[in-house]
Amino acid sequence: MLKFTARNYARIGMAALTREVPVYAHFGITHRCNLTCRMCGIWRYGNRKEELSIDEIREMAARMARLGVVQLSIGGGEPFAVDHLEDAAEAFLAEGLNLRILTNGIGEGNGRNVVSGRNYLDRIDRCIDLGVRNFSISLDSLYPARFDYICEVPGSWETAVRTMTHIGRRLHGMPGSMPTINCVVSNLNLEELPDMVRFARDIGFAISFLPVELLGAPADGLRNFEARFIRYSPDMGVYREDSVEEVRARVDHAYSQLIAMKADGWPILNSTPYLEASRDYLKYGRFPAEGCDAGRLYFSVAPNGQFTICHRTTHQHVSFLDPGFEDYFHSAAYEQKRMMEAGACEGCMRACWIDTSSMFRTIRGFYETAKMTLTPRTTAPIDFDGAMAWARREDVPIVPEMAASAK
Repeated sequence: MLKFTARNYARIGMAALTREVPVYAHFGITHRCNLTCRMCGIWRYGNRKEELSIDEIREMAARMARLGVVQLSIGGGEPFAVDHLEDAAEAFLAEGLNLRILTNGIGEGNGRNVVSGRNYLDRIDRCIDLGVRNFSISLDSLYPARFDYICEVPGSWETAVRTMTHIGRRLHGMPGSMPTINCVVSNLNLEELPDMVRFARDIGFAISFLPVELLGAPADGLRNFEARFIRYSPDMGVYREDSVEEVRARVDHAYSQLIAMKADGWPILNSTPYLEASRDYLKYGRFPAEGCDAGRLYFSVAPNGQFTICHRTTHQHVSFLDPGFEDYFHSAAYEQKRMMEAGACEGCMRACWIDTSSMFRTIRGFYETAKMTLTPRTTAPIDFDGAMAWARREDVPIVPEMAASAK
């Protein structure tokens, strides 16, 4: 949720009027990760030596505040792979930024311990004690076997759910808190989406849905910069040329329920315009036609401090830590390069980019987002034992039959 200080009100208002204030930023503090999820390849590029020191991060925090950033998400990789994550969180909070940490909820996996011998939940508690009120945790299924298959680490479902219930109960009643499930929509879980919303509400979370993006072929990783970070996993792909009508029926069935639930006040973080655009993307494979605000409303910073207007573009800009970066960011040369990059992009469905644009480009998106962030959650979240009751243990295929529930 947004931290509504007078300064942040002013920045949000200016962004709504001009779409030129970078109110949202993503900082990929590391590419290292303890999971090897089937749709993600970012872990292949993890390099501790490229990551910023805490002093460099403090300089980044001050610079973001001067640029007008209100909301910052720290992601990865897995952020808790960085030993000084808590110090980084403290630095951004000290500059008045509203902070969200994007974590997988799993302390170790595939032989990679991301907490350096420290207890993972203790580190989360430390972040909460410092003032972090927002976490996003990935969960793509209520079938433990299916989610473990996606993560490629046994026990991932139970560990992630334990982390979520811990966070949900710790943050309950704290002003400004809205922990969120990030759910990647794929062929594996289309029929589960409405129940994922119900589960999120029970554990005190909101939920955000992101349509899966995959490589079309194993060798497509050079298609664009971001394509290095996604994988070829045809079993997760929704679109099938040999069964188009079945695919569209499944997507319509799922998203019509999500849009109706959003209207009824269920805790779906996505705006209705974004849900509608996601439905079209999954049905037809086309990205939203509206303009892109990358590099104006939002931007991205890589683990080594390199600035990009978004995840997809190549590193052709001045480093965020360059002494002249702020002058560069406000220059005509930057705007010209930004427009060329945004104009050449094939598009995407990244919620952090497209939904931010929906918020500032549409009255409905702005209203829904404001209402969602300002409405307190009053129902007490269930504990871990209660959450485990949601686990589906039926003997069903991990990869479901096409159109299994489309009616």
